[in-house]
Amino acid sequence: MSFFPSLFKTLTPLNTLNNVYSLLPIVLFIIFLPHLMTAPIVITLYIISILAYFSLHTFGIIPLPGKMIRFLLIILALFLLVMTYGFLFSQKMSLSLLAIMISLKLLEIHNEQDRRNIFLVLFLGYFILMTHFLRSQDILLALFAFVNSLILTLMLSAFNRKPQNALPVKDSMILILRLFIKAIPIAIVLFLFFPRVPGPLWSLPEDGQAGTTGLSDKMYPGSVSNLSDSDEIAFRVDFHDTIPTSDTLYWRGPVLTQTDGFLWSQNEEKPLQKPFNKIIKNTQEAVRYTITLEPHRHKWLFTLEMPIKVQGDTIKGFYFTQDLQLLNQTRIQQLTQYHITSMTGYFFSKMSMNELLLARQFPMGSNPRTYELGQQWKNTLIDTKQIVLHGLHYFKEKPFYYTKQPSVMLNNPSDQFLFDTQRGFCEHYASSFVLLMRAAGIPARVVTGYQGIEKNTVGDYYIVRQSNAHAWAEVWIAGEGWLRVDPTGMIPPERIEDDIFQTNLDRLSFSSLNLPDLPSLSAQQKTAMYELYQQINQSIDMIKHTWNNWILGYDTNKQSLLLNFMGLKANWQTLIFLLIGGLVFVILAFQLISLYQRYKNIDKVYYYYTKFIHKLNQADLNIRLSDAPEAIKQRACEHFPQKKIAIQIIIDHYIKIRYAHHSDNQAIQKLSQQFIKEVKQYKVSNKKKVLL
Repeated sequence: MSFFPSLFKTLTPLNTLNNVYSLLPIVLFIIFLPHLMTAPIVITLYIISILAYFSLHTFGIIPLPGKMIRFLLIILALFLLVMTYGFLFSQKMSLSLLAIMISLKLLEIHNEQDRRNIFLVLFLGYFILMTHFLRSQDILLALFAFVNSLILTLMLSAFNRKPQNALPVKDSMILILRLFIKAIPIAIVLFLFFPRVPGPLWSLPEDGQAGTTGLSDKMYPGSVSNLSDSDEIAFRVDFHDTIPTSDTLYWRGPVLTQTDGFLWSQNEEKPLQKPFNKIIKNTQEAVRYTITLEPHRHKWLFTLEMPIKVQGDTIKGFYFTQDLQLLNQTRIQQLTQYHITSMTGYFFSKMSMNELLLARQFPMGSNPRTYELGQQWKNTLIDTKQIVLHGLHYFKEKPFYYTKQPSVMLNNPSDQFLFDTQRGFCEHYASSFVLLMRAAGIPARVVTGYQGIEKNTVGDYYIVRQSNAHAWAEVWIAGEGWLRVDPTGMIPPERIEDDIFQTNLDRLSFSSLNLPDLPSLSAQQKTAMYELYQQINQSIDMIKHTWNNWILGYDTNKQSLLLNFMGLKANWQTLIFLLIGGLVFVILAFQLISLYQRYKNIDKVYYYYTKFIHKLNQADLNIRLSDAPEAIKQRACEHFPQKKIAIQIIIDHYIKIRYAHHSDNQAIQKLSQQFIKEVKQYKVSNKKKVLL
């Protein structure tokens, strides 16, 4: 059998068993695709090779391998897995092993009649679709899984029928869609009333730092500016009340205290020992909001400074560190939603001596000119506040420029930035300012996170992207505690270089930078095509956000609100009652719909003809439905001469409706209505009931 005729036969409508058999490797490849896109290249090539080999076999080009070859392929697969992942039984390794084993299972399918192995592979295909949700529960992935589940069910339907009884694709698809439509009400009941489980739904061994995105727990010159052009979403925010001003839109992340003059890193993540309200004093009204955080494979939970209340089903065991960073007990491996109440006005009341000493340490032997300038300020200025203000004005008065493309600074980067290049991004300003403060004897540290928001006008919520990544400083002032200081806000508008604006300008609307007139800048770039692109992009993101809020974010709080709205108590007994009651209601509804459809599709002319025969039998005329209408008419007229005319009219009308050739549908419909009316009006003359 040649290749191209076989391929053409495969691409014809799926109305034979052999066609579906040839499509098995193609369907599996599509189902594996999300895994193959993230798997190591050697694993991906191995799986594709197995699928391609089996595909060539279905076209009759090559035979299946023998037992020895299959055994060697298994050994090779295990070798590749160990070489790629080591002996760590991680999530990625497990998924790769599963995909390889299913691919190898194809090589045990001898022909299209090997129904057992074919069914096994197809059922494992459903399982593979479920494993995609271990990585993400995005709406696009859900649509991908839904479409592929339709395809798998279509193939099961085709395999389950004998070749001579196979349905065309259109008929099979209609049948399968009906099954899926019937499953939707059951799925809705289970979704709404099945008790929600606190914490993440999936909990498998983590893959260490693999796949981390966004900010890092370390900072060096250029590390934050590398994110400045990324449109990847870090998290989305729904504000419940008013929107904070741009000078308070600092989303706190990793706090960096230790440095060697080049690399900044975190101190040991020790939990805060004292109650939070004993350290943080609130001075302004609270800001309430909900964050939907994209998975970043770290423990960080971003909040506005400073959070006083945190709630969320998908976060468990969160805590504050001594650096006042909010952490989750486990890494954020999936979309995470939590509710925050923050005080944008606050001050710290206490700090341990060890932490203050650590925040004063200047790395000896590094950045000598920075150290000398800080010492000079310490000796000439009166108090801490004056030194801080003088340091800020230093960036304003000297010719410092804000740019995403600073020069490479490897040796003593703070000295190079402050005295040579004077061009940098936020990490250059924050790290240099902290070193100046430490040289002047003031405790200081670097805080990284995100600054600002971008409004989605379609969905009326806000987006924080990786391009919002920012670094700022904190200094300790006796009596006031840690004070946030952002030296980038001191740069005059004329010294902000054009590359800062070569981005999505909407995200700069709430920026802390001292920006020029943004509307005039955006008017030059926001063409009609740009506006259309933004509208489409925001609409797509709004759909994703709605999915995240109402499907993925349907937690115990939302379930309780639904039950309270229904006037019910939110407890397990109520949920079990609603779950069972809802399923019973759905099943009964299906039965009623089925009965209605039967009644709707019934042949009413024949139905009333049988009623007429029954009426005659009730009057002691022993006839059967199988008797010819003319014979029934003759016997009935002889038996009931007083109703001869009525009987003749009814039988003649029935014969005309059933057996005459009709060209006028309206006339026959009118005659049918008249026939039904005549049968209803016919009265039996003898009340003796005879069984039909």
